[in-house]
Amino acid sequence: MIYEEVIFEISPLQPWRDVLIAYLSELPYDSFLETKNGLKAYILNKSFDKAALQEVLKDLNIHVNYHHKTLQKKNWNAAWESDFKPIRVGNRCVVRADFHQPIEVEYEIIINPKMSFGTGHHATTFGMMEQMLQIDFQGKRVLDMGCGTAVLAILAEKLGSTHIQAIDIDEWAYKNALENIQMNNCKNIQINIGGAEKIQTKFDIILANINRNILLKDMPNYVSALKSNGSLFLSGFFLKDFEIIKHSASNFGVINIQHNTYDNWVTAQFLKQ
Repeated sequence: MIYEEVIFEISPLQPWRDVLIAYLSELPYDSFLETKNGLKAYILNKSFDKAALQEVLKDLNIHVNYHHKTLQKKNWNAAWESDFKPIRVGNRCVVRADFHQPIEVEYEIIINPKMSFGTGHHATTFGMMEQMLQIDFQGKRVLDMGCGTAVLAILAEKLGSTHIQAIDIDEWAYKNALENIQMNNCKNIQINIGGAEKIQTKFDIILANINRNILLKDMPNYVSALKSNGSLFLSGFFLKDFEIIKHSASNFGVINIQHNTYDNWVTAQFLKQ
């Protein structure tokens, strides 16, 4: 696959970088790297539409400069290696790539992200991992929807889950997830390509870090697959959308019990009564 890399300089940076990510996700850009002055966004070369991008930027009505270049597949890893630094989640967990030196913590996760979403750097992934570290995964059945790199599924196994189903609609993410699972010596994770129709059984914990529209559309599937007293963790939406997400969840019988916010992105835990 050949990707287009679009590099943005944004002023003012916040909250407009997060807003731009949300817009670009609909175009559909599928990977993002936050930079000091803006953002790097990645989209399949065949899907790159300059006119559509300019319409988005016009709607934002802020100062944005951008340029783009075509990345051959061989250049992707070099791009990630230059930008991907180890990330700590509290004092217990680190996410790093295999080209980084080992770091002694309770839970060390090795991720080579390639084209897939989920390194822990984005506020949504970080927020999910932070909340995961606060609950009991021992012996639990876990679903990771929109798994990307499978970083959340891998953490779930390291935290003691004995059965994990991870699902992503993208074939590249599927292959990357398999590679990351093998690097972390995980034995309890099953990966599937597809959407909510691939959910196979009921779970104690469901993790869904996707986007607002998919979360709202698939909410009944998640709740149906969640055991009584099970926990549903949702992320991938802005604080302004939190009430919409809570209202939808409550309509299907799950209540919000806690949430955190980073850079205007929300991670929320719900309980099925």
